[in-house]
Amino acid sequence: MTKTPRRPRRLCAAALALAAAVFVGEGGAAQDAAPGSGHDSRQPIEITADTLEVLQADKVAVFRGKVDAVQGDMLLRADTLVVHYREAEAENLRVARIDAEGNVFVSSPRETAQGRRGVYDVDAARIDLTGGVVLTRGDNVIEGDSLRMDLDSGRSRVVGAGADAGSGRRVHGLFVPRDAGGADE
Repeated sequence: MTKTPRRPRRLCAAALALAAAVFVGEGGAAQDAAPGSGHDSRQPIEITADTLEVLQADKVAVFRGKVDAVQGDMLLRADTLVVHYREAEAENLRVARIDAEGNVFVSSPRETAQGRRGVYDVDAARIDLTGGVVLTRGDNVIEGDSLRMDLDSGRSRVVGAGADAGSGRRVHGLFVPRDAGGADE
């Protein structure tokens, strides 16, 4: 019988622990939804991708290829997701931040947002998108250069590039009134 070297066992254990941490997310169990938005950033995060690379020394996991991260009723989709985690008690791992790159798309039951890059700060319950941002809610559409979504309060802020870069690109919105029947979304 051949003995398996210790280092590969540790790497496999680390990869399994990371997979468990990503699935368990921050709290391990679903909690009451945050006021304002109905999203609870403490829910488990389930990630699917074509490939996974774990950089244990850096406490980073890189998911590539049609990546979907689902937390409750929120979906984060991108070409690449870099998950930053930290150790917690009893060798458990906790997701602190997720960086999204390329064709970033976020959806919830009430709205969608897209951009070129994004950061989901799990601890702060906040998503920041940059680069050609489009926020859609029903027929209403807002475009800008950056977007900050506060998942606790449900508040979003869109900024145009003109304010910082002098490019003259401003926030653009299209708001469609309710239909004559008074039906709400």
